[in-house]
Amino acid sequence: MSNGERISIREKVGYSLGDAASHIVFDSSVAILAYFYTDIYGLPPAVMGTMFLLVRLLDAITDPIMGAIADATSTRWGRFRPWLLAICVPFAVSCVLVYSIPDFSDSGKVVYAVAAYIFMTLMYTAINIPYCSLGAALTSDPRENLSLQSWRFAITPIGGALGTAMILPLADYLYPGDRPTGIQVSMAIFGVVGCLMFIVCFLTTKERVQPIKEENLNIARDVKILFKNDQWLILSIYNFMMLVAVVLRGGAVVYYIGTVLNKGSDVVSVFMLGGMFASMLGSVLAKPFGTKFCKIKFSFWINLLTAAIGILCFFVPSTFWFAILIIHIVMSIIQGGNGALQWSMITDANNYGEWKTQRRITGMNVAANIFVIKLGVAVGGAILGWVLAAYGYATGNVAQSASAAQGVILLFTVIPAVFYILTAFSIKFYGLTEKKMDRVVNDLSKGEYKQA
Repeated sequence: MSNGERISIREKVGYSLGDAASHIVFDSSVAILAYFYTDIYGLPPAVMGTMFLLVRLLDAITDPIMGAIADATSTRWGRFRPWLLAICVPFAVSCVLVYSIPDFSDSGKVVYAVAAYIFMTLMYTAINIPYCSLGAALTSDPRENLSLQSWRFAITPIGGALGTAMILPLADYLYPGDRPTGIQVSMAIFGVVGCLMFIVCFLTTKERVQPIKEENLNIARDVKILFKNDQWLILSIYNFMMLVAVVLRGGAVVYYIGTVLNKGSDVVSVFMLGGMFASMLGSVLAKPFGTKFCKIKFSFWINLLTAAIGILCFFVPSTFWFAILIIHIVMSIIQGGNGALQWSMITDANNYGEWKTQRRITGMNVAANIFVIKLGVAVGGAILGWVLAAYGYATGNVAQSASAAQGVILLFTVIPAVFYILTAFSIKFYGLTEKKMDRVVNDLSKGEYKQA
C-alpha cells in the first residue's frame, strides 16, 4: 500500500466496530466485573484479585499461540478477518456465562467463576488478537494508521458503554429487585450486539498489507524474532504500566461512587457515560495533536498530566461529587487520546520489527502486546482486590467501614497516579519518531531492510 492511499470512512467505521464489540467484555472486566464478583456473586476481594491474576497468566501460553496461528492463516478473506466470523458466537456466549451465578456451594461457585472467566478470556484472545492484527494489515502508512486508530478509539466507547454505563440501569429496568438475573440477561443482549459488530467489521474491511514471505507455523522462531525488536520491549513496559493504572482507577469507580459518594446506579451511569463521551472526544483530538506534535512527547505529557489530576482528586471532599465528576471527565478526555497513540505506536513497532528482522509477524507482535496489556489488567485487578481486602472491604451489598472507604479513595486517586507516572517515564526510552518511521515505511515499500 502506498503512503498516499487512503482508507475510506466506511472502512474505518467498520473496523472500529470490531473494537467496540471487544470492549463490551474488556471494559466490563475493568469497571464492573470486580464489583459483580464481590458485591453480587459473593467472592472475597482477595480471592477475586488472585483469580484475576492467575487466570490471566494463561495468556502467556494462549496469546502467542493465537498470534502465530493468525499469522499462518491463509484464506481468500485474508489472515485475520475469518476469525471474526468463527469466534463471534462463542464470544457472545462467554459474556453470559461469566455473569451467571450457579446454585453451587461456596467452593463450587469459586470453581465455576474460574472456569467461566477462563472461557471468556480464551474467547477474547481468539477474536481480539486477529482483530488487532487486522489494523496493521489495512495500511502501513503511519499517518493513515493514526487516523484509523483515532476513529477506532472514538467509536470503541460505544461498546464500553454497553459493558459499563448501561449494564446496571438495564439490569434494574428488566428485573427490578433481581440484579443478578438482570445483569445476566443484559449481557446476553450485549453479546448479540457484539456479534453483529464483528460481522460488520468482517464485511467492510480489506487486508492489503501482506507478509513479505510465507513460512510454516513456528511459534518458537517467531518469539525469538519478537524479542529482537527492542522497541517492542520498551513499548511493553509502557503498555503494562498504563493498563495497571487504567484498571485500578476504572475498577474503583463503582466502589468509589457507592462507598465514598454514597450514590446509586444512576450516578454510576452518569460517570460511565460522561467518561465515554469524554474518551471519544479525546480520541478525535489525538489525530490533529499527534500529527502536529511528536507522539512520544505527547504521550509523556498525557500520562504525567493524568497522574497530577488524579492526585488532585484525592484532596477533593466527597461532598463535592459534581467536581469529582468534572475531574473524571477531564481525565477521560486526556486518556482517550492515549489509546489511539498507544495502538499507533504498536503498529509502528510491528513495521520496525519487520524492517529490522526481515520477517513480518503481525499476529505474534499484536498477541505479545495484548498479553502485556492483559497482564496489566490482571495485575491491576489483583492489586484492586488485595487493597480492598487489606482495608477491610466487606463482600455483599453492606455498609463499609471508614478504613474500607479510605482504601477505595486511594484506589481511585493516588495508587493509579503512581503507575501513570511510571508510564510517562517509560515512553521516554521509545525511539520510533515520525522521521524514523518515514524511513522504515519507505524502505519496506522498496523491499529494503535495516543494514547490519
